[in-house]
Amino acid sequence: MANQQKILLSSKVIDISTGYPRIVALSEVDAVRYGIKAGDVLRLKWRNHSTYVTVDLTTTLVKPGQVGLFKEIEKYYKIKDNELIEFELVGHPASLNAIQKKLLNKKLTYKEVYSLIDDIAKYKVDDVATAFFVSAFFFKKPSSEEVYFLTKAMAETGYLFNFEGKVVDKHSTGGLPGNRVTPIILGIVSSLGLQMPKTSSRAVTSAAGTADTFEVLAPVTFKAKQVEKLIKKHRACLVWGSQEIAPADDRIIRIAYHLTIEPYSKMVVSIMAKKVALGIKYLIIDIPVNKTAKITSLEMAKKIKSLFLYLAKKFKIKIKVSINFDKDPVGQGIGPSLEARDILRVLQQKENRPLDLEKKSLELAGGLLELAAKAEKGQGKKIAGEVLKSCQAFRKIQEIIKAQGGNPLIDSEKIEQGKFLFKIKANKTGKIKMIQNRNLVEICRLLGAPFIKKAGIYLNKSVGDRIKKGETLFTLHTVSQLRMDLAKEGLKKLKVYFIS
Repeated sequence: MANQQKILLSSKVIDISTGYPRIVALSEVDAVRYGIKAGDVLRLKWRNHSTYVTVDLTTTLVKPGQVGLFKEIEKYYKIKDNELIEFELVGHPASLNAIQKKLLNKKLTYKEVYSLIDDIAKYKVDDVATAFFVSAFFFKKPSSEEVYFLTKAMAETGYLFNFEGKVVDKHSTGGLPGNRVTPIILGIVSSLGLQMPKTSSRAVTSAAGTADTFEVLAPVTFKAKQVEKLIKKHRACLVWGSQEIAPADDRIIRIAYHLTIEPYSKMVVSIMAKKVALGIKYLIIDIPVNKTAKITSLEMAKKIKSLFLYLAKKFKIKIKVSINFDKDPVGQGIGPSLEARDILRVLQQKENRPLDLEKKSLELAGGLLELAAKAEKGQGKKIAGEVLKSCQAFRKIQEIIKAQGGNPLIDSEKIEQGKFLFKIKANKTGKIKMIQNRNLVEICRLLGAPFIKKAGIYLNKSVGDRIKKGETLFTLHTVSQLRMDLAKEGLKKLKVYFIS
């Protein structure tokens, strides 16, 4: 708008989710009147707030004089119908020059990286430009210094925490079904006085993320100030990563997802930016390696480890990177409710608990205790085991569940699972040679996981077990016959268990 006149429109909430957090709808009449086209970026102002959004045009959803707010932006900002909204058209941000520079394979300064990441976080840069940046930066082998700049900028453009005392964390690079060790580690280390502000992700392509699983037990959506209160009072929390913590990361993850592959440098930056923002000083990283998981080789794992060590040194974080060769999924439940049951079985020390999940949890918790000097070298696993066996860790998790609004009296066997069951039997006698992790996850998703919490697969047998023809290999759980039929069809094409 050449003369930058003030334009006021009335808000209209539209009961549609677009999957994108910052999109509004304008009538084509207003678009012509003000010289706006689809895809333009606007700055909206209302009350004492402002944000940047991208425009879609419509002839039916809103009338001239209205701005349509889809569910994502309405929910986040609590804007009601008929509020007066001021807006202005935003020109091309200067940070686009950094994208052009990176497309030419030139190195960026920290000032350039910060400016760009700040604009991505504030939605001044649209999805197309952000996609160009992601592909240009991560797929052209950025220098170590640029990776450091990007990690620093992603942390510093969001909320920065400053907790007193020892602040610890554990993170997995993911890709292995189950492996839900984090809540167990959280209970152990925080019961011994260490602070663990754990932010976890939801599943993108897996059957469940840690946040999806813990949400079976308690709410996980909290703002940064609420996270601070949880830590100050309880020393620990397990929440879904707040939009205020490394906010550009959420956009980059969503956009990179459409590229179908994830460069390891992007994964490491995403993890470390949140650790820096949370003020983590002691960090243990789990890199699961399996030929059908995300990290498929020792060579790739070593490259990832090297980058973690480099960034940890730059940010003065004491770190231990553990490369683990996991022969099959860790735990027996795959899917949010089944994994939550596994977690509680370990914490409550039930006889039917998955011992592989317990063993890995103790190893990582012990390593973290030693790293933070809460245990002498070689004694961490023993101390972690004592805390787990006495149910001290379980009592701490009960405290956290209650603090986050869940039921602290929940028992592992009371967690509801999908009522539609189907057992998959072995078609021959032999020894289980391999579980195909990617196919396992795909069948879980056909059953409805992670969005249907009660959907998933219970693994009755593990790699190395001997099995007779007709014995149950695994059990499908879901909430409808339609979902069950879909999974059965999937199993005709996707083999999960391999028997020699």
